[in-house]
Amino acid sequence: MKRIARYLLLTFLLWLLFLVLSLVIPPMIHKTAGPGDWETETGMTDAAPERVRSIDNNQDALLWRLRLIEAAQEQIILATFDFWDEEGGRDVMGALWNAAERGVEVQVLVDGINGGGRPLSGSDLFCQLAAHENVEVRLYNPLNLLTPWKTNYRMHDKYLIADDLAYLLGGRNTDNRFLGRYTDQYNEDRDILVYETEPGQGQSYRQLRDYFNRIWSLPCCKVLDQPGEGADLSRCYEETKAKYPQAFAAPLTRTEWEAATLETQGVELWTNPIEPENKKPILWARMMDAMANAEEVLVQTPYIICNRDMYRDLQSVCSGGTHTDILINAVEIGSNPFGCTDYLNQKKPLRDTGVSMYEYLGEQALHTKALVVGDDLTIAGSCNFDMRSVYLDTELMLAIRSPQLNAQIRGQIQELKEHSRRMDPDGSITDGPAYQPREQGLGKQITYGLLRAVILPFRHLL
Repeated sequence: MKRIARYLLLTFLLWLLFLVLSLVIPPMIHKTAGPGDWETETGMTDAAPERVRSIDNNQDALLWRLRLIEAAQEQIILATFDFWDEEGGRDVMGALWNAAERGVEVQVLVDGINGGGRPLSGSDLFCQLAAHENVEVRLYNPLNLLTPWKTNYRMHDKYLIADDLAYLLGGRNTDNRFLGRYTDQYNEDRDILVYETEPGQGQSYRQLRDYFNRIWSLPCCKVLDQPGEGADLSRCYEETKAKYPQAFAAPLTRTEWEAATLETQGVELWTNPIEPENKKPILWARMMDAMANAEEVLVQTPYIICNRDMYRDLQSVCSGGTHTDILINAVEIGSNPFGCTDYLNQKKPLRDTGVSMYEYLGEQALHTKALVVGDDLTIAGSCNFDMRSVYLDTELMLAIRSPQLNAQIRGQIQELKEHSRRMDPDGSITDGPAYQPREQGLGKQITYGLLRAVILPFRHLL
């Protein structure tokens, strides 16, 4: 009996070692990308013009989602990295349920790790939505212990398409941290609303629909099929409608849509590869290429975690004459402890690239990912400046030619810079005029101190 127990223990330990190695080693292989990887794409075309709106308020973000879902008559597509059964998530679920009840085809795609585990797959409300005859829910690359080497490849996309009318794309997940006013501690973020002046004819709309169809049909996307018991999404819908009547009023007219959006000279979708495997960093390479062709760039990212190649790319951009400012969360308010501690470890390599770092210290953490390139190009979406977004996850960014949008977001970032501490390439530190220092709690200091050592072998997974 003892011998059998030893064999079982040894087998378990070997399997555990295999699991750890499968999670850690494959993502270490970083591919490279260059212009040849996207030269077959069209670039911005003269397709039907698309108009845009930057949505920078969580309450507005929820209202626009509800408004688009309510306006849909034929099809709704929702892709999200995270989806929680809490107030913001229930508002969206109730609206999707009502759309399905009136005959709209609803397709929901959720990252498999987040969607396949509790609390989402254990949510009776979400399972009731998934079981509706007009709804199909699929999970991208759900956890499979027989193929643990695929676990690190996640779907980080966040978008909502309503018919051929309009879509939302950005960095917001479907939960209380990003939608509505349901919590005192939340993340500030940005969605781009894209309106089709000619239904379904805009370039980025067609690109996004094609992207969704390709990822939806991947073998790694599994249908969620389990019943919800005792759920009542009809009640959720009625409660949401009572809370936000402005989102359920008559659909906007063409004149109202144009008044609510800004003119563009083109909108293009930039993406990472979609398969659950190590990815060519195509999206990163395109962003670096755009930065290298501008005199000035403002970057907004929640945190920054680079490998040598990424540092080299940033250094090439700066040495080529592009003045580059990067705004991140100060470690005092950052909501990602790994991003915060890596920044504490990596300040010198960042300085050596030639960028100026701005450590934002405000009331809420920032989750926004955007680049303001020159005076007319804005790039915004889901891609962080980290190795996970560059090499492992699916990611989407919209490249938008619009001097008005560029000026609007540039002004927002400039205001955030005033609440930031600046670190220049020479190591000098300057406090912005509105920067208010804040003490970091002892518990956080101890945690960060420990993590600074712990994360070193796993940086490529962060």
